Amino acid sequence: MVRVNLLLVGFCLLFSFLLAGCGPRVVATVNEKPITSSQLEEEVGQAKKMLEQQGFSFKADEGQKMLALLRQQVLEQMIQEELLLQEASRLHVWPTEKEVEEEIKNFREQFESEAKYKQFLAANGFSEPKLKDLLKKNLAIQAVQEQVWKNLEDISEAQAKDFYEKNKDNFTLPEQFQVRQILIPVIGEGQKALVEAKVEAMQILNRLNQGEDFAALAKERAQGAGSSPDVYTFSRGETDPEFEKAVLGLAPGQISPEPVRTQYGYHVIRLEKILPAQVKPFTEVKGEIVAYLREQARQKAFSEYLADLKSKATIVNKLTKENVGQ
Repeated sequence: MVRVNLLLVGFCLLFSFLLAGCGPRVVATVNEKPITSSQLEEEVGQAKKMLEQQGFSFKADEGQKMLALLRQQVLEQMIQEELLLQEASRLHVWPTEKEVEEEIKNFREQFESEAKYKQFLAANGFSEPKLKDLLKKNLAIQAVQEQVWKNLEDISEAQAKDFYEKNKDNFTLPEQFQVRQILIPVIGEGQKALVEAKVEAMQILNRLNQGEDFAALAKERAQGAGSSPDVYTFSRGETDPEFEKAVLGLAPGQISPEPVRTQYGYHVIRLEKILPAQVKPFTEVKGEIVAYLREQARQKAFSEYLADLKSKATIVNKLTKENVGQ
């Protein structure tokens, strides 16, 4: 009887094993190279952790829907990464061990101490071997990108000038106001603190009306945020509404007749100059335009290259098929 039971248990275990399969489930293949469910869940877990640190919640029904969408997006990224890594192998552009070690060294130098570096790894679920593998893959993919970009023609001055002429609104500086100010912050709470700050601001205003130099007095009395004796330049909508309203009521060279109250305290303001709206000259923005157009051309070329790789590859996304079937 015992023998029969043991045979039965053995048969059940074998049957369960066959049902489960040998190892993790394959969720996708890229040119027959498998991506397993365990690999996917590891990547999803890291992405989920980062999103949770930013305030996202994966609880309740809405959170579960978002998690399902995240899983699909992560798998798509893994498929794309595998495709590019295979391309790196085909092009023989994998980084050397020396290049990988240099990349790790550069990465570590971003942290002020070894403890901060270790803290970053722990917080993001990275081991040092995994970080090394990640950086190695990134270098390989960058090498593929460089192969795509090396045959691109650089942006000509004529192309940059044409873009400038068609997009001049993007290079127009709005009207700007240059002012000096002396800020008296409100120290403490209640009506008394407000009165004391305003009285002090009135005293400063009185000294200015008697002929004292604004810049010199601003330097002497500078205190609190925004009270630098330097000229402050702003456009409409970029500063406190009450501050802006007071400035708009002044002529160049004129001092505000009353202290101006804002959330920062009381301001005494002198309008130095009004700079009219103007279009930046092409020579000033040429480098910016060339860099922008170069990046656009690179993105377009790489997107087309990747699309071509995908069209020629044999990709099976089982996760998408499961979702379609639901």
